Amino acid sequence: MHEFINEKISVVTVYDRIKGTVIPKRIKWQGRIYDITKLSYYKPERVGRNIVHTFHVSNEAMDFKLRLDSYTLHWTLIEVTDGNS
Repeated sequence: MHEFINEKISVVTVYDRIKGTVIPKRIKWQGRIYDITKLSYYKPERVGRNIVHTFHVSNEAMDFKLRLDSYTLHWTLIEVTDGNS
C-alpha cells in the first residue's frame, strides 16, 4: 500500500547540538503513535521565501514521508508506505 496523505500530524524530535541535526523519533497520526527507528533521507528545499524540510523515515513495518514547514512550524504527513504493493 502506498498512500498520499497530506495531513497535519504531531511529531517528537531529537536535536543533536554537536551534529546540528533534527531527527523525528515519534509521530502521532490518526490517534496512533509510531516510533521511528530510521532516517533514510533528508532534504531541505526553498519554496519562495520559505524553507521546507522533507524527511523520509521508517519503523519496522512502515515508511513515512514527513514535511516540516519552517515558517509555520507545522508537520505534515505526505505519504505512507507499508511495504505491500
